[in-house]
Amino acid sequence: MDNSTDFGFDSRIVDDSLSAVIDEDTRARMWASTVSILARGPIAEPAVDTAIGLALGYVQSGKTSSMTTLIAQAADQGYRVVVALLGGTNILLEQNQTRIRETLQIDQRTDYRWIVEENPKGRAGGASIKEWLERQRVVFVPVLKHAGRIRGIATALSHIDLADLPVLIVDDEADQASLNTKAGESESTTYRAIGELRAAAPRHLYVQYTATPYAPLLLEPDDRLLPEFVEFLSPGPGYIGGREFFVDHADVVVRNVPALEEQPATDPPSELPESLETALGSFIAGSALLLGADPGAAPVSMLVHSTQRTTIQDRYHHLIKKIVASWRDLAGSASSPNDLPTEIGEERDRLVRVGAPDLDDDQFLKLVRSVLTEVTPWLVNSVSQQDSVNWRQAPIHVLVGGNKLDRGFTVEGLTVTYMNRPTSPQADTMEQRARAFGYRRDQLPYCQFFATKRTVNVLRDVVFTEYDLRAKLQDHVESGGTVSSWANEIGLLLPADTRPTRPNVVQALSRTGTGWHSLRRPALSEHARKHNENLVLNLGLLDAPHVDYGRQKHRTLYVPLGQLISDLIEPWETLSYSPGWRQEDILDVLVRNPHQDAAVPVLLMDDDGRVRTRKWDDGLGFVNLFQGRDVNPKSGQPFYPGDRAIPDVENQPDTVVVQVHRVQRRNRNDGFEIFAPAIYLGQLAIVTRSE
Repeated sequence: MDNSTDFGFDSRIVDDSLSAVIDEDTRARMWASTVSILARGPIAEPAVDTAIGLALGYVQSGKTSSMTTLIAQAADQGYRVVVALLGGTNILLEQNQTRIRETLQIDQRTDYRWIVEENPKGRAGGASIKEWLERQRVVFVPVLKHAGRIRGIATALSHIDLADLPVLIVDDEADQASLNTKAGESESTTYRAIGELRAAAPRHLYVQYTATPYAPLLLEPDDRLLPEFVEFLSPGPGYIGGREFFVDHADVVVRNVPALEEQPATDPPSELPESLETALGSFIAGSALLLGADPGAAPVSMLVHSTQRTTIQDRYHHLIKKIVASWRDLAGSASSPNDLPTEIGEERDRLVRVGAPDLDDDQFLKLVRSVLTEVTPWLVNSVSQQDSVNWRQAPIHVLVGGNKLDRGFTVEGLTVTYMNRPTSPQADTMEQRARAFGYRRDQLPYCQFFATKRTVNVLRDVVFTEYDLRAKLQDHVESGGTVSSWANEIGLLLPADTRPTRPNVVQALSRTGTGWHSLRRPALSEHARKHNENLVLNLGLLDAPHVDYGRQKHRTLYVPLGQLISDLIEPWETLSYSPGWRQEDILDVLVRNPHQDAAVPVLLMDDDGRVRTRKWDDGLGFVNLFQGRDVNPKSGQPFYPGDRAIPDVENQPDTVVVQVHRVQRRNRNDGFEIFAPAIYLGQLAIVTRSE
């Protein structure tokens, strides 16, 4: 990047540091987002005392680098105090502050510009910071996201006159421990402490960093941590995330863990699940192949995420060490790859089939021996007190843990992930467990993600949630909408059985979509009836072939969802109100469905060509459009499962279904036919903040 006059001293240092690992275009976008964020703060806007913004990235996409550029340019613009809330665990705090200090070269520089104050407290902490400020230093305060630590800094700052000295506060993983976990009741301690910190700095810019912003964006309008603006961070060209793992390249990356091998939170296992042995074999074979193709690829790592129970994690750690030792002995006496454990040989063949370059047998055997010698298993949990991983200790690592390896923690050189932990009902939790994402496009064939089908399906659905959120939120704010109004007007697209976040953080939510919706009170004017009949006719439904659904037959077409929306649903003429039918909401769910090219079944619902009659109520419309299942089916005769069950909704719950019911009003003598649609919206819902 051109070190133009817009770059101050610290910005130049950071850009030079990042140039070794980040391409010029990506750095340019990073600096542009930094400028955009700082433009909302009190230095750029003197009339603004405080501002709070959200920097929205992707999981493992380089948010720490973005934070560092922000800190550097803030210092160049005149911010003299930077408070960085860098994680809820010591291991995450250590990882993040080390990276920031290294990129800023704080500990290597000889200009004495920066001073690091760790855990300043009370009057003494304030006096120390004040002294450094008087010496024209920039004070960097990294802090664990813990109420006591944050309150200590707040108290220290309260003893300094900061009326004319703006402060930058950076909150990493801002959707985790920062928010009020007693929403609707009182204030949680960390949330209150952050309020005290902000109050101690009368002029400040507060920047929330996260890849899972569902909780901050859905906060109540009066919540003091609701962001006022959003900055969208873009990853570099080598990044692979959820779309690459679970949609575009799922056939290469995703590996099945049988449901029976999902780890229940009970007693520690006596032996490793078979799928974990396969995953370990994939890791050993893949590491050998990768280092053979690229000797500089180390470190190479595997992540085993089974449960939050530390006793079970400890057992996995022990069993992995045991099996690695056994395999090491076998490899030491092997005369060819055929003598290696079956898991290693079979996984070598598979990895080569999906694109990994192969090695000759002698070289492969040599590298497998080296890998098995160098494997270093780490137990990373609260019991082990492991607050850092020494990636330089060895080239090959296996990390076993749970929550401590979730959000924000970077596993260097991660290729194989084994996750037999039960799924969480929360979208943000599931997305943050995906430590496999990152700048690994060139290593994609070696990346293997072992999980149950349910876990993979949830992660795939969260991918669609993530992309929909970014697109809709960006459109909303660029057209003049606010973050707060997004939560009411646009909302979040989610699978039906998934929550956006913890219920103790965000409570007042509404859901639209999912399941069946029927137009019980259709427009009855001659014009409307004729218009809607023509839509059905032009779609070709009246001439579609009959399909057997048990005892009944219904004309059935398959139409791409996008075409169905434009040709049938959107132009359907309705009254302004019909119970249970909100046209705009239904269209919103359908339009935001990620499978616009999917073939949707469209059925004409009548009685083998005869118009159905249904009871009519002047207030409600049709009391019930749907015919139920056969209550007393005749032995040996076809069974009708009911309108709501076809076609095969039970076994394909994610599929959109459209039925057009051809009916007359039973208790009215008007004699005309009415076409009334019913739509099954699948398992997608739009979650909004309740008014």
